[in-house]
Amino acid sequence: MNKKDMAAQLAEKVGIPQIKAAALLNHIFDADTGIIAEAIVGGDKVLLAGFGTWEPRTRKGRVGTNPATKAKMEIASKKYVAFKAGKTLKERILA
Repeated sequence: MNKKDMAAQLAEKVGIPQIKAAALLNHIFDADTGIIAEAIVGGDKVLLAGFGTWEPRTRKGRVGTNPATKAKMEIASKKYVAFKAGKTLKERILA
């Protein structure tokens, strides 16, 4: 499912025009200016009860090995976004 499909389903369920539904999805999920992205960039955890949690995490730096040359190399620490499915979503998927 892509954003256009999601907007169409949202518009149908809520009874609003598809353009407004797409705008709402953009305000929530846009990677540059969306509500979820802004919160994560700010260091906050985003929790949607039953659905899941997005949170920023940092992977520690470490020493790795180049598989081609077998030389040791320093791998820098890295920030990333983690998603953990909520209980209700997990139960529904596993059913």
